[in-house]
Amino acid sequence: MGKSARVLGSEFRRTAREMNVLLKDYGYLYGSPGAYGLTEKGQQYAEEQFHDNGYGGFAYRGWETRTWDDETAAALTADMEANPRGLQTQGSLAEEDVREYKTDVATSDAGQDDYGPRFGWRELAIAGAVVGAIFAAPYVKPVWSNKVKPAARKVRARFAKRKLDGAQPSDATEDPE
Repeated sequence: MGKSARVLGSEFRRTAREMNVLLKDYGYLYGSPGAYGLTEKGQQYAEEQFHDNGYGGFAYRGWETRTWDDETAAALTADMEANPRGLQTQGSLAEEDVREYKTDVATSDAGQDDYGPRFGWRELAIAGAVVGAIFAAPYVKPVWSNKVKPAARKVRARFAKRKLDGAQPSDATEDPE
């Protein structure tokens, strides 16, 4: 045991993604890109291992890896010679599946992937403003209480005084009748 899809693919001059699609076409894997599993035939040649990052809760991440036997290349080559189009009745080629996978990922409107929601620039700016306000609050409160409030009271008092002064009739503006 010990070959990843990338290493196995290098023997067939394919990328890891193309190799997984090829293994699916010949019945070693089932599923879709990013969510493959081993079939009974694949369990004869590969071993799956589950990994996690050791954290719990929101920070938890888990994934599976597959390592293929050295005999996998010979068995796959024999399968390819016996049936050049693969075991699937659709006869899909690796490039078509990879193109379909890229299109699905590019046009996905779900807004989420395996690692949680995706955020755009607007959401990140709002989050940054909120976090900045939380950190700035202890410094802003004294400035608000000691500078802004007293200045606002003075301005309000001036306007109130002008309003009172303007409401009283003056002798110079009255008509002498």
